[in-house]
Amino acid sequence: MAVIEVDNLTKWFGSVLAVDGLSFEVSPGEIVGFLGPNGAGKTTTLRMLLGLVEPNGGNATICGRIYRELENPLRHVGAVLEGSGAHPGQRAREHLRIQAMTGGVPTSRADEVLDLVGLTSAADRRTGEFSLGMRQRLGLAAALVCDPQVLILDEPANGLDPEGVRWLREILRGFADEGRTVLLSSHILAEVAQTVDSVVILDNGRLVVQSSLEDLTRRSGQVVRIRTPLPQDLAMSLAPLGASATVVGLDRLEVSGASSETIGLLAADRGVPIFEIESESVNLEDVFFQLTGTSDDVEEIR
Repeated sequence: MAVIEVDNLTKWFGSVLAVDGLSFEVSPGEIVGFLGPNGAGKTTTLRMLLGLVEPNGGNATICGRIYRELENPLRHVGAVLEGSGAHPGQRAREHLRIQAMTGGVPTSRADEVLDLVGLTSAADRRTGEFSLGMRQRLGLAAALVCDPQVLILDEPANGLDPEGVRWLREILRGFADEGRTVLLSSHILAEVAQTVDSVVILDNGRLVVQSSLEDLTRRSGQVVRIRTPLPQDLAMSLAPLGASATVVGLDRLEVSGASSETIGLLAADRGVPIFEIESESVNLEDVFFQLTGTSDDVEEIR
């Protein structure tokens, strides 16, 4: 049974259609990347999941219920949408103890999660003194303090240094390996590719694809780069196979839709000499840009 279910979810802001009939599911034990260009509807969808925005149509449920109908929702869902959510004058331990009491768990849990996120030494500091990376760690601690089954995270790696990003990946993987569920949005596609099991990709409020990472990159194939003195001849020979061949230089050709073995055999049969041939697997960034038509400036993806 799916832990998160989004069914034909729709949201208008005035005349702007932010989310357009969106449907997807997330299963237990998965880390799912929630991706899309700026304005794709990711944050609006997450806010509807958490009951912060009312949809105009469709449903978004967690553990079979809409958020406001969950009994003690903090025990079901931990979320980080905008930093830690702590008042800048509050001390970190105090903030987490209040979260624990709200969720009905022992206040000692605050010290446990402070240790888990590496903030024990900063437990009595006011959160207004925290760096962005420390606020991100505190936000994750607050999401974990009531020991939920689901984490919903918006840009959780923002402000983390490389060591912190690696630490976050290990925390989330351990969480999912316990049979729990993570839905996270991020614009750092290279990091997402190392963290998630599958992706949900949006564009203009609509679902573009939901797929395991492995299947998505496999379906998108690979690019084979060839150096030959007869690139035009080889390209024409490949056309009947349904391969896409592009001449990119006087003696260079790039091919998708055919393996290097198929190309090598065809070239030998047609008497086309090949000086070099190499295959490059398509990565998540390549697939994302193909599916959304976004420019290849990764830092602009939100």
